[in-house]
Amino acid sequence: MYISVKDAAAKFNISMRRVQILCEQGCISGANMVNGVWLIPETATKPVDRRKKRIDNDQLSLFDVSQKVLTIDDVCKTLSISKATAKNWIRLGKITPDIGDQQFSSGYIERFVTEIKSSDNKKLKSRRNKKNATGKVLYKDYVHTASNKQLVSDLLELNVVEDERDLLVILANFAVQLYYQSHSIQFSDNNVLSDFLSQGHTSDFHFLIKDLIGNYTLDSVLINKLLPALLKEILFVKGEDSLGFVYISLRDIGQRKSAGAYYTPEKVVNELIDKLYENDVNLRTKTICDPCCGTGNFLLSLGVKGIDYAKLYGQDIDPISVFLSRINVALMAPEMSVTDIRSRIIMGNTYFDTFMQKFDVIVGNPPWGGDFSEEDALRCRKIFKTAVGKNIESYDLFVEKALSMLNPNGILAFVLPEAILNVAAHDTVRRLLINSCSFRFISYLGNVFSGVQCPSIILGITPNNEKTVVGCKVSTGKDDFVISKPRTFFNGTLSLNVSDEENQCLDAISTIKNAIYLKGNAKFALGIVTGNNKEYISTEKADDNEIILKGSDIQRYGMTPSGNYIRFVPESFQQVAPVEIYRAKEKLLYRFISEVPVFTYDNNQTLSLNSCNIVIPEIDEIDMKYILAILNSSVAAYFISKRFNSVKLLRSHIEQMPIPVVPKDIQTAIIKKVDRIMNSSENISGLYEDLDSDIMELYGLTVEQIKTIQTALSGKALFLKER
Repeated sequence: MYISVKDAAAKFNISMRRVQILCEQGCISGANMVNGVWLIPETATKPVDRRKKRIDNDQLSLFDVSQKVLTIDDVCKTLSISKATAKNWIRLGKITPDIGDQQFSSGYIERFVTEIKSSDNKKLKSRRNKKNATGKVLYKDYVHTASNKQLVSDLLELNVVEDERDLLVILANFAVQLYYQSHSIQFSDNNVLSDFLSQGHTSDFHFLIKDLIGNYTLDSVLINKLLPALLKEILFVKGEDSLGFVYISLRDIGQRKSAGAYYTPEKVVNELIDKLYENDVNLRTKTICDPCCGTGNFLLSLGVKGIDYAKLYGQDIDPISVFLSRINVALMAPEMSVTDIRSRIIMGNTYFDTFMQKFDVIVGNPPWGGDFSEEDALRCRKIFKTAVGKNIESYDLFVEKALSMLNPNGILAFVLPEAILNVAAHDTVRRLLINSCSFRFISYLGNVFSGVQCPSIILGITPNNEKTVVGCKVSTGKDDFVISKPRTFFNGTLSLNVSDEENQCLDAISTIKNAIYLKGNAKFALGIVTGNNKEYISTEKADDNEIILKGSDIQRYGMTPSGNYIRFVPESFQQVAPVEIYRAKEKLLYRFISEVPVFTYDNNQTLSLNSCNIVIPEIDEIDMKYILAILNSSVAAYFISKRFNSVKLLRSHIEQMPIPVVPKDIQTAIIKKVDRIMNSSENISGLYEDLDSDIMELYGLTVEQIKTIQTALSGKALFLKER
């Protein structure tokens, strides 16, 4: 049995935060993180407190006075990994404390980082969370002009940018080209920066270029080095953030991910602005702010749509982005003075310091997964209601901050991860929205960020006393509709992707009488995370290995092993559940990634990888195979897919599925049909339909509601057990 962090804190007489740290450091034996939540064995004992005072980075090692001593915290920050991952790497020998007691020399870590960045090293490149990835990327969806896309592709091929100075000089040169083009000034040589600066301009644009270059000076050596890039031509296109395109593509991807910056594709920017115009015909009279403006792509697009640039404001923490945003505005609105532009596009940390005035509209794409220093994290926890949990999520804070920056009846329109609508970690910000805002529009975008598997939305909300979803315009990508009836959001989950009829069906399922839930009544566990499947998984059977299942091996009520074998040595793997979970007398296995829930029954103590997870129901008087039938039903498929709109089946999703409590004789009748499906060699398509009808009846669904469910699931791959 497992207990929560809160229960462990009470048991050990320490803070919840200390329990989390001990879990992350691997100091509590058997502790496992499942779906973002630490589960601690009930029998766990309080670890011995081995804490020492943190060694300052400037303190010299006793063994090597030429190097700094790095703690495990310093290493985690340098490598952009969690403490739990660092602990696993130490245990698996991927990194080794060369000073001892989880302390590293700076030289060792520098060599490790260099090795990671080398083309032949895949230690981090193979990780799904590539936060420490390096290099440069062509963000082809950021602009639409073919010649500017080709320009950046050529720059990446030239690979002349070695440091910030190189990048700024190239950007400034392109900015001057754009200035000349926008003012119809002829120039014969694309290498225009040196001449522009030497002419002793006192124009406003000259000041903005000097802001960008700063204290860097141009010399012949630098110019000759960068000449292949400086001779390239950029094309001025009204409203296109071509300078931002160059900057984000030539900027190291590791810096971007550390800042949580996901640069918004042009079509998404335009869709958000179109939604604003559909919602407010008087948009041109409003003041608009992007509190995370980056290089100004939202501001540029608003200007092209007819908004006066004098009504547009922006802020960003990245100085280069701010300088480029100001240049972009100057190119589009030459009548504005440099003083006006600087006062409207400001530099700073929006969390803590921003404009004194309020705005009618807030727009943008806030940072996702941005890093916080310990000092900033502590400060945020004092200021923001949404700064809760183990990890602070930057976009939750930005939503809360943006709401505080609005005038009465103002509107906030942000591009956000879809997870904000239903993932447990964002419960606080959801409840803030439900309790203080009306929903104006939402667009479900899917995976619109190149190379990022993160479904996204455009969300438009207004803080007011109505606090309603009635009138909310919804676009799912397949359907467009307007919500016309009030809704109750069960468990704080925002199901806005369903029509009124579909929501009525969800409500019918959610409110059945005499239901029970797996929350608090089941053991959940991840399949094995080996850390290196190529090393541990074999396709050949041997005396010392056994079958291991992947998610794709699971069908409803059956499994088809694909011939993968593993030698079960738990201490060698990156993450494992307690052995007794895998070896349980009976358990349910399910696909982690799937359009619909797919469960099967296992009483052979079969091992599984983390694409095939485990639940062991523990409800008195309720048989496991009866629960299997419920979870594999069309009712469950409809409920989970519509309520959570995710291809990932999380523990929290399963826990919220209501399970009808029925007498033993009804359970027995259903279990007989389950057994027949599991063991039959005949054509069983009719059995599925028969069993599904029985379960629909348990939920008391009407003919219309049954039709709604069948229509919603039409065309989905159900992964049924084949004959």
